[in-house]
Amino acid sequence: MKRGDFAKLLRELVLVLDGAMGTRLMRKCNEALNLSKPETIASIHKGYADAGAGIILTNTYGASRLKLGQHGLGEKTIEINKAAVTLARQAAPKALIAGDIGPLGRFIEPLGELTFDQAYEAFSEQAKALKEADMLMIETISDIKILKAAIIAARDNFPGPILVSMTFQEGRTSTGTDIETYVAIAEAFDIDAIGINCSDGPEGMLKDAATLAKSTSKPIFVKPNAGLPKIVDGKTVYTLSPEDFAAYAEKFHSLGINIMGGCCGTDQKHIKALADALKHKKPVERTIKPVTKLCSRLKTVEIKSPTLIVGERINPTNKKAFQDELKTNKTGFIREQALAQVSQGAALLDINVSVPGLDETANLRMAMKTVQSLVDAPLLIDSSDEKAVEAALKESDGRPMINSVNAKNLDMLKLAKRYGASVVVLPLDKDVPESLRARIEIVGKIINEALAKGLRKEDIILDPLVMTLATHPGIDQVLLDAVKEFRRMGFKTIMGVSNISHGLPERPGINSKFLTKAIEAGLDLAIIDPSDNIVQENTDIELFKVAIPRKRADTVEGKLIEAILFGDEGITGLVESALEQMTALKVNDILIEAMHEVGKRFKRKEYYLPQVLASAKAMKKAFSVLKPRLKSEGSRDKGTVVFATVENDIHDIGKNIVIALLESHSYKVIDLGTSVPKQDIIDAVMKNRPDILCLSALMTTTALEMEKVISELRNKNVKIPVLVGGAVITEEYSHKIHANYSKDALSAVKKVNELCTR
Repeated sequence: MKRGDFAKLLRELVLVLDGAMGTRLMRKCNEALNLSKPETIASIHKGYADAGAGIILTNTYGASRLKLGQHGLGEKTIEINKAAVTLARQAAPKALIAGDIGPLGRFIEPLGELTFDQAYEAFSEQAKALKEADMLMIETISDIKILKAAIIAARDNFPGPILVSMTFQEGRTSTGTDIETYVAIAEAFDIDAIGINCSDGPEGMLKDAATLAKSTSKPIFVKPNAGLPKIVDGKTVYTLSPEDFAAYAEKFHSLGINIMGGCCGTDQKHIKALADALKHKKPVERTIKPVTKLCSRLKTVEIKSPTLIVGERINPTNKKAFQDELKTNKTGFIREQALAQVSQGAALLDINVSVPGLDETANLRMAMKTVQSLVDAPLLIDSSDEKAVEAALKESDGRPMINSVNAKNLDMLKLAKRYGASVVVLPLDKDVPESLRARIEIVGKIINEALAKGLRKEDIILDPLVMTLATHPGIDQVLLDAVKEFRRMGFKTIMGVSNISHGLPERPGINSKFLTKAIEAGLDLAIIDPSDNIVQENTDIELFKVAIPRKRADTVEGKLIEAILFGDEGITGLVESALEQMTALKVNDILIEAMHEVGKRFKRKEYYLPQVLASAKAMKKAFSVLKPRLKSEGSRDKGTVVFATVENDIHDIGKNIVIALLESHSYKVIDLGTSVPKQDIIDAVMKNRPDILCLSALMTTTALEMEKVISELRNKNVKIPVLVGGAVITEEYSHKIHANYSKDALSAVKKVNELCTR
């Protein structure tokens, strides 16, 4: 199906998606049935089509090579996906067929072990195998970097419409991305329809749907569950009736929803009720004015008045100490400057690590990774090396800006389009232009190239190219006139303000006066040192200012706490230095205190999984240094813990955080890993005789494995306490399977302490 035809259809009709496949089948690998029991899959497709679904999703939600490989079916990836399209087409010949692509079950580093390229390859193979479908649906994604890899792979391998959907809880994904940020990134990739699915029933999804509708003019869709799942008599049950489910159709329609369907727990009856409620409905028009936005994983910054500060200090020019750190792969300077500049008022940060003779690609990836783990400011990738820029774009958690594009490196525009970035455009060709007219002519040519490559007007920010007054007298007026003209043309503007005074005395005064005039001319972004007096002197000029509370790490204790709070990978050196001044037990107590603060910030929604994981990794590194010293000081293990994520569940982020905390509390932890078969868990318990068994699960389908493990232990008369946890686990369910319950990492440690001292 052509994208234009799909867009026309969505302007004329409200379409109905089908309902659940996975919760209808409840198999370890539903996708294998495309080959072994095609009649079962075809029957479900036909039932949904007969119920009124205009779009049928293929049975390929978990049909990437990475997920099929867990069931020994990796080599059948292409066959399974192709068969799925054929089945859907034959069963529902009058419906549109959407090739369904779900998450990979793994995260991209640093949250997981996948590289961006590995994720891209997995999605590419699946998208290519689904090419006979009318459209692609990328759904139930919880990590924005995974979504970006999936979109790029889909665009490269599928010519038709692409729909994307993320899953939210109280307005954010589990990795911290809010709806506005998700939408801004999806729009930058020119997605055909943007949606949300799973996680909640229709009532709980309404608020997020309203935010979605206000954030984009693109077609939007929702796929709520049939209520929240419960585990009843060993089965996952969704309790919302078809009538109650469809009762929300009018509310979603009034928001401007173009497509609606059902996720977990819905069946043909739900979809029939929904189709009846939406029959003959026309879409409600929504018009959202396009704006220029940059994003981190955690937030979106809209480029608008007042002038925003772009922190310029992560730049090795004339900074020997920083250059030396880059030579030895250290990140101390980067970490310090990222935190300081944001606390001093920078809304965005410019990242430049170019040093002759060094590997700029590796250093830029390292810098991006470091800064993103510390602050939520969107980033400018400041490099003229295309290879380094592409590596940084893959590393980006959000929507960055490429700084910069000129007439000599137009291939940067291709990178911006491919990775959904915005660009700074410089009026630079073979020669440096002196006049305003020359600047406008060069910029105009680059803008035309950018638009021809698919970038939008709001993706382009113009820089008049600041040069020093020392060698270009009168250039200040040319630059100010350029800012005014660029704004008249309808573009946002940016300038490296301090460049105006290079080679001159009394630079702060010159910079201050120039910045004042530039702001009055309408400058949107000022690349400056946010601690410079030029900001403080212009108190009558309204600049973006936001302070982040942060202790000064002047003491050993303060440095250790900050190292944990901000996930400093160089923490081992700090621990070794601290051990010269205090006992290992004292150091351990400080680190535990810091991890408790991390937990509190997570609970207050100041931290999300990326920050917590970075802190847990730092804690693990610190404890590797502490552990021998603690033993030499007479510290003993409080007890032994066997820990596992149950079979068919490969989620381990929560488990790893708990383990880091348990080890720092002097527990010996035997980590069995993820997707651990019941018998392997039983064998490990029988062999190691632990004081407690901890089980983790993230999905309702895998949570049922916990009961099987506990039942088998009791059959063998093993009476050790069992602690269970994970996103879908409730206290009610834990009691039912005769286990103890923990809601989060901190409560898990507290509960282990209680159970091991009984």
